[in-house]
This record gives sequence, C-alpha cells and structure tokens, in this order.
Amino acid sequence: MHIVWLILKILLIVILSLVGLVVLLALLVLFAPVRYRAYVKKDDDIFAKFSARWLGFVLCFKVLYDSDGLRYRLRLFGGTIMGSEKSAIPEPEEEVYSEPGEYSRAETEEEASDSPGYEDYPSVEPEDRQFLLEDSEFEEPVLGPLIRLGRRIDSMAKTVVSKFKDLSEKFASLKKKKDGYTKLVHNVRTKEAMRVFKVELIKVLKHLKPTKLKGQIIYGADDPATTGERLGYMSLLFPLYYDNIDITPDFSEARLEGDLFMKGRIRLGTIGWSVLKVIWNKNVKITIARLKKISGGN
Repeated sequence: MHIVWLILKILLIVILSLVGLVVLLALLVLFAPVRYRAYVKKDDDIFAKFSARWLGFVLCFKVLYDSDGLRYRLRLFGGTIMGSEKSAIPEPEEEVYSEPGEYSRAETEEEASDSPGYEDYPSVEPEDRQFLLEDSEFEEPVLGPLIRLGRRIDSMAKTVVSKFKDLSEKFASLKKKKDGYTKLVHNVRTKEAMRVFKVELIKVLKHLKPTKLKGQIIYGADDPATTGERLGYMSLLFPLYYDNIDITPDFSEARLEGDLFMKGRIRLGTIGWSVLKVIWNKNVKITIARLKKISGGN
C-alpha cells in the first residue's frame, strides 16, 4: 500500500509540474513582450534592417535589405531554424513528342483495323452484306442556308433572353443587399458594435506605437505645387511624428532621402484581450450574424 501511495504521489507531482510549465509558458507568451527595432535609410540606394526578440536569445528574427538583396534569419536558442538560403530549382523534365506523320499513320492503321469490312461477317451472304454497311439513315441531314440561319437566330434569341433574365435577377439581388446594408448601418446595435471596435482599435494602436521614433526626411516632387500638395497630406499625420521626424521640403528637384529609426515592444496578451473583448461583445455578435445573413453566408 505504501508503494502504491508513493507511485501516485510521484505521478501527481509530475502532472502538476507539467501543468505548471504549460501555465508558465502561456503566461510568457501572453505577457513577455516582443521587442523590435527597425532602421531604414534612403539615398542612392536603400538600406533597411529589422530585428525582433522574445525573451532575449530564446527567439530572434532578423531581416536585412541592402544592395545584395533581401536576407532573413530566424533563431531559436541561438540555433537557426529558418534562413534565406536559396534552394536549387529542379530542371524541368523533357517532354517527348512524336512526329505528326508517325502519329497519323499509327492512328490510321488502328482505325483501319477497327473498321468493319466484308470479312468481319462470315455468316452473311454476299448479297446481304451491303445492308450491314449502309448507315445513311443515321447521318445528320444537310441543312439549307435558311434553316441554318433560322436556327442560329433562335439560339441567339434564347441566349439574349437568358442573359437578360440573369441580369434582372442580379440587379434585384443587389438592390435587396443594398437595402439590407443600409438598414444594418443605421441599426442601434451596429452603432454600438462599431463604438466598441473603435475603442479597442485605438487601444491596440496606442500599444503598437513605437516607444522611440527618430528620423529626418528630405522630399521633393517634380514641381513645387505637387510637393506642397503631398506635404499637406503628410501634415495630417503630424500629431504622430511632430516631435520625432523632421521633414524638409525640396521645391527644386524630385528627391526622397533620409533615414528613420524606431523601436518598441508588443505584448500578445494586450492585443489578444482587446480582440476577445470585441468578439465576446453581444452587439458585435449580432451585427456579424446579420451581416452574414445579408451577404448570403452561412
């Protein structure tokens, strides 16, 4: 009895240890941040480098782009598990083509051997064998030009009617869907679902925002008017980079030069929690179900 109890105790300890390891690993995946750094430089050529690490050396991913092309590497505990080594491309197998003349002769011989002749019917008298080879009743009759034209017009008319019917059904279906989408957009539950989605999206974007961002860019288009117009578009994002990126316009020539450095961290738990809050929301579920119904999905 003591031995049985000892074995059960050991098994319980092993099971609890495994459960603890799984829980610890899940917590690490959810809350240990993935730290990333990125740098891009553009003058005559483009140089770009990106690296992301999780738990220091446990998982590391690097990408490098320069004049030699794109290279990447994924490491686990210091060992490479994926890289940008090029694999040999197998040579395509040569296809063997037969000469047209040879194929025609072989096909002709085969057809000739399969075609019926007088010698294939030994039990039929010579005066009766002609009846076996006469099959004009089963040949398609030769139609006159007016009959062929009439049939062609009839076929075209049926095709036009069928196309018109299909288009009418499609227009009716599109109108029905349009009315359904319009009603869905103005529904109270849809507005509440969009509000929840917007709130969580803003949280995720704030979490993804780099902790450090620094850069300087010199930009110019073909003419000053285009340069000013595009700089106006860039100003819409001014609150995001006003204290971190210097943009210098060049109204004399078309150019794009500069460099940009950023680093930050991402926690899967933060993003996952926001996603779950959206998915579990009752209004979001109802809105998705109604959208599938209107779109014709299951």
